Amino acid sequence: MFGIAFTVIIIGLIVSAQALFPEDPVPCKFGDGKCIAKFVNSLFSRRSGEADPSLNLRRLDPLKVHRIVIEQPSDSGVGLTLNFTDNLMYGIKDLRVVGVKGFGKNLSEPHSLKMVGKTLSLVGPYKINGKVLILPISGSGNSNITMSNTKSVVRLSGQPLEKDGETYLDVTDLKLNMKAESISFQFANLFNGDKALGDNMNAFLNENSQAIYQETRAALERAFRGLFFGLIKGVFAHRPYAKLFQEE
Repeated sequence: MFGIAFTVIIIGLIVSAQALFPEDPVPCKFGDGKCIAKFVNSLFSRRSGEADPSLNLRRLDPLKVHRIVIEQPSDSGVGLTLNFTDNLMYGIKDLRVVGVKGFGKNLSEPHSLKMVGKTLSLVGPYKINGKVLILPISGSGNSNITMSNTKSVVRLSGQPLEKDGETYLDVTDLKLNMKAESISFQFANLFNGDKALGDNMNAFLNENSQAIYQETRAALERAFRGLFFGLIKGVFAHRPYAKLFQEE
């Protein structure tokens, strides 16, 4: 659920860290996965709290998430429409990149990022309607969805794009695989504020959290892919690919 957001953040960090000082040397050579991971992790640590004006970067934790829509077909075990608006994502400060592949001189080769996180929470207003396994669900209010001990791999692919005499990476596809050791749900004001029904539903959701996550996983990934794919393309379109890395 959160993996694509991480990818945008990571790539944005690498690009934006150079945006304010375009003549400064970039930190890593082409394809140096260990260096890229170390550099990004250092930026996470530096920006765990307030914004860092020296890097022209905004605050990461919490990260503002303006809108996400999750749509799951009604003929599935979990058929629902779930909207999140003006939410905050907590836990980015503890995210760590543990593996990087690609990002060499060949722009057509695949690129991947492997990441781990301790606790990641999406908190804020929601609206839900549909069914969860055999039970109907509806409501609107505030929610907290927390994933613990996450492992994710994001794969990007693209092709060279010539523009104004420079070569850019045109991102054409993005795939996400993410697993969480556990996930918890808390939806306030379910069933028009009926406390008994709401408490029972939240208990049911948490008792069946892994089954629900597996049922909705594809829909969650589609939602985040649609939300961030354009942003990732925009990041790479902002700066020629060769200027993101050191020459040998």
